[in-house]
Amino acid sequence: MLAEKSYKLAVRWSWLTRWYDLLIRLTMREATFRSALLAQITVRSPRSILDIGCGTGTLLLLLERRFPKAELVGLDGDAHMLRLAEEKAKGGGGGIDFYQAVSYAMPFNDGSFDVATCSIMLHHLSDTDKVCTLKEAFRVLRSGGEIHIADWGKPSNRLMRLLFYIIQWLDGFDTTTANVQGKIPEFMAQAGFSKVAETGRVDTMLGTVALYKGTKL
Repeated sequence: MLAEKSYKLAVRWSWLTRWYDLLIRLTMREATFRSALLAQITVRSPRSILDIGCGTGTLLLLLERRFPKAELVGLDGDAHMLRLAEEKAKGGGGGIDFYQAVSYAMPFNDGSFDVATCSIMLHHLSDTDKVCTLKEAFRVLRSGGEIHIADWGKPSNRLMRLLFYIIQWLDGFDTTTANVQGKIPEFMAQAGFSKVAETGRVDTMLGTVALYKGTKL
């Protein structure tokens, strides 16, 4: 049974969507955490990669440069975000497919992908939908596949905790509390992933971004 169907935009007000890329770039040390996320992918020559909650497609373009032979798929529930992503993708190699769907009911067959990525999206979901999303990621990955996540995590110090209240005010305490408590690895394990680990942290103007990885054995 699917979890609750409430959907939160990537930014609190829809009119800010057009400025999403700039906001992320200015406040979140985007180049640093995205580069770190890419660097932890260990699957050699992946045939297919899924970016869950792809937003405007920034990470997909980076994946395209690193894995030019891979089939790349972006999934997001926000039609406006996907339109922006499709426009950005026109400047790339043209090998990215986009799907509009919720992350906890993905329209893909079992074992479709070698790698799944998810950046700055899980904190928009309820805890139930976080786990459902991770279970779906587990389902659509092939055996030996990897998931790589970058999202708000347990603050590295008191300042980071104070700054994160801004995000909690914008996105809601209901969906962000598990992140700040560092529960994402626990949810990954519940979904079936093995070798779950927090691989790094990046302190930003709005709090601590944590990096995680897991494997489908």
